[in-house]
Amino acid sequence: MKRTVSLRLRITLACAALLTLCCLLLTLTNNLSAIQMADTIQATLVLPAQSIDENEIPVSPAAETVEPAYQARRIFHVQSLLAMTVILAIGLFLIDHWVKKALTSLNELTSQVKARTAENLDRPLSVPDSSSEISELVRAFNQMSQRLNQVFLMQKNFSQNAAHEFRTPLTIMKTRIGLFRKKNGLQAPQTEELLQIMEGEANRLSAMVGSLLELTNLEQEDSFEPLHPEKLLQAVADEVSPLAQERQVSITVNASPSMLRGNKHLLHRALFNLMENAVKYSEAGGKVAAAVRCENGWVRVEVTDQGPGIPEELRQQIFEPFFRVDKARSRQQGGVGLGLALVRAIAEHHGGAVIAEAAEAGGSRFVLTLPCKPRPEGSEI
Repeated sequence: MKRTVSLRLRITLACAALLTLCCLLLTLTNNLSAIQMADTIQATLVLPAQSIDENEIPVSPAAETVEPAYQARRIFHVQSLLAMTVILAIGLFLIDHWVKKALTSLNELTSQVKARTAENLDRPLSVPDSSSEISELVRAFNQMSQRLNQVFLMQKNFSQNAAHEFRTPLTIMKTRIGLFRKKNGLQAPQTEELLQIMEGEANRLSAMVGSLLELTNLEQEDSFEPLHPEKLLQAVADEVSPLAQERQVSITVNASPSMLRGNKHLLHRALFNLMENAVKYSEAGGKVAAAVRCENGWVRVEVTDQGPGIPEELRQQIFEPFFRVDKARSRQQGGVGLGLALVRAIAEHHGGAVIAEAAEAGGSRFVLTLPCKPRPEGSEI
């Protein structure tokens, strides 16, 4: 993965390169000017006339002044380089300080944007007064978030309204089929087959409508309470055991004591969907392993099956509504394509997440992580 350089570092490096170039050019120009000036002064040095004794050896004035001139030139070079270094260090410090100060509002904007979710997307960001460009960026983001929020609301309202509208005719259809069977007693084989097909499809549509309503009404389930996830997992395993026995699949639960705050109904639904999927997609004679533990402040629930597995490129898409890896097999199993989408929505509603990965012995492993806190020894709710 390519590493990106922060905007602050890029601006600082660009300013530092420009400042270094300016300092070098200024130092080089000053040194050249100083050398020319020293040569000119040395060449035009004139001493007062002196009497020369016949026995005294004359000394050239230039010889007496060459060495001090070289020393002065070296001292000037060293002093100019030291001054350049000090000025460059001070300049770099000031550049970094000013760039950091200039990008403070941008960093605050980044933090606010990261904190936005589908639930608080309609809340506008605060517009800073420090920079007109950043202010325009915040206003543009607020406008975009308002439009996105309207789309989300329209989609949610459509799902809710459609689910409510479908529920009534489906209920009537199921009731009519039941009454028809009771009134007519034994029917012809063709009639019984038709009734079974209609009843099965009505049940499947009713399950789909129920899942849609649960998926769109998560915000109303805000009653959180202390829960023991290991007890929830064991209760779900007991609830799924009849289906597992029918499919000749064994279930093992390995749970360590832990605690979290959540909605009992929603978490039971999420664990049930994961466990039911694992049983449905495991082959006859297979095993489903469920485990829960608390580590680093998170509850980690793992449900592992011995099914056909999920291709790596599809492990994110399976949590999308109505997505199926094998559509024909999913219909045979009675799935409606909303179970895993509901699991992800419940996990995010609790501040957690769910992922799918390949199991070591084949099949798939679903990992549900939720915020938790350790349960004290001997404590009971």
